[in-house]
Amino acid sequence: MSKLVIIPNDIKTVDKIIDHYILLGIKGYSVNNLNIELDYLKELIKKKKNIFITLNKNFTNAELEDLEKLLKQLATYDIKGIFYYDVAIVNIVKRLKLDLNLVWAAEHLTTNYYTINYWYNQGVTSTFLSNEITKDEIISISENTPSHLFVQLFGYIPMYVSKRHAIKNYFKHFNLHDHSKKYYLFKENKYYSITDNEDGTMIYSNFILNGLKEYIELKDKIEYIVINGYNIDSDKLLEIINIFETSNTQNISKLEQKLNELFSNLSKGFLYEETIYKVK
Repeated sequence: MSKLVIIPNDIKTVDKIIDHYILLGIKGYSVNNLNIELDYLKELIKKKKNIFITLNKNFTNAELEDLEKLLKQLATYDIKGIFYYDVAIVNIVKRLKLDLNLVWAAEHLTTNYYTINYWYNQGVTSTFLSNEITKDEIISISENTPSHLFVQLFGYIPMYVSKRHAIKNYFKHFNLHDHSKKYYLFKENKYYSITDNEDGTMIYSNFILNGLKEYIELKDKIEYIVINGYNIDSDKLLEIINIFETSNTQNISKLEQKLNELFSNLSKGFLYEETIYKVK
């Protein structure tokens, strides 16, 4: 039976999530997440929260010493695991023999069970699957790997990350002044949310992935189902969590209708459509 993992949009939501897992980032080490300080992480652990931490940046040589110190510290905390992008984390954890569960979370790369099984044999026991694969491919991977799998089935999808500050550099170049925290890219009659902060520039899908129906089908095959609360206010996110908690084959139509009343931009994403990228 799947467990729910929630990516909250703000701090006030974290305390309201009681019985589920929470995925958080650490300031300076994570992107596409709610990033917190270590002192706040300690508070959450004292409250017995089930916390996964994501350290999903690409790290430079200059950052490795601080990364190693952070991993040593996190190994002393009661956290459920570390999501990683950079292989440096695997090497550090193995070299120092740290007691940390690792989750391979390389976004667009986690698409096949051969590579997943390679990392499993290297001691990485879990994988966060790519959002660019279909439901059938998710099932195929689940049937061919011992790795524990994480699959996002609701929320906006991260599409692009850059360490460069694309928006801030644009305003600086043209001597413009704007203090907004969020921007939108308008392309082909669609709006894509853009965030430019201390972690760089991030672009998200124009749609909210809605995999509620697929959750009912997959919850006996996938260990963890992720709900991404980015750009979704706290009350609506809590309502979504309740919808997933209470969903079953008998009430699915009613709950789908409720989701459609809450959001106007729901989509199945790539769950039934193979991803084909073309250079224009």
